[in-house]
Amino acid sequence: MRLRVVDAGTYSEPVQQALERVLTDRLAAGEMEPTLRFWYRDAPAVALGRFQAYADEVATDYVADTGVDVVRRVTGGGAMYVEPGSVITYSLYLPRAAVDDDVAASYASLDAWTVDALRSLGVDASHEPLNDIAHPSGKLGGAAQLRSGDAVLHHTTLSYDLDVAAMLRTLRIGEEKVSDKAIASAEKRVARIGDHTAADRDSVIDAMRDAAGDRFDLVDGTLSDDAVAAARDLAAERFETDAWNRQL
Repeated sequence: MRLRVVDAGTYSEPVQQALERVLTDRLAAGEMEPTLRFWYRDAPAVALGRFQAYADEVATDYVADTGVDVVRRVTGGGAMYVEPGSVITYSLYLPRAAVDDDVAASYASLDAWTVDALRSLGVDASHEPLNDIAHPSGKLGGAAQLRSGDAVLHHTTLSYDLDVAAMLRTLRIGEEKVSDKAIASAEKRVARIGDHTAADRDSVIDAMRDAAGDRFDLVDGTLSDDAVAAARDLAAERFETDAWNRQL
């Protein structure tokens, strides 16, 4: 299958999450070709699962004091703390006919090229059902999906060198101070790519593109100005609002 690759553009978390809705809808409407997009963020944020309760997942006082954006995704799953340069996030926008109807099987197949790329760099990565990419030392990342009309959105976030202490301060309610014990415990559950390979983050992304090229017919592309403008408008209307993010 021919797959356009978008590997540029830095946006806020609300705009990134709005792009997910805009691009999925455009693919479903036949207005966009199948696409692989790598994300680049401009600030730390929390991507909240579609059905999660805001106050149950984040340290509300801490995010208010530090200005960390907490933005509700269009997909389900758990809350993820993300930082510019410290995580790798990508999205696949695919026609439903190209994706396995079995959800569990689709997670494995749509992240298989990422596992291949990590293993090529010496990282002992594997798919762990339902939707994780794992290392023997812990979870490297997780995926989520939205099936909307004739389109499937599949997006995955991986930790390259995520600040575990910052993650705990952001996601743990009431933890003003994070103990060494808490950090050590979290590090046993959260694996970081950079701890298991000498490759820098850009080189990991390059390896991922190479691995994707073994499975898809890749062609470089860009997001249209119109799509970005539509995402900025939708971010202002929805993804930057408490009504959406806090479900008020």
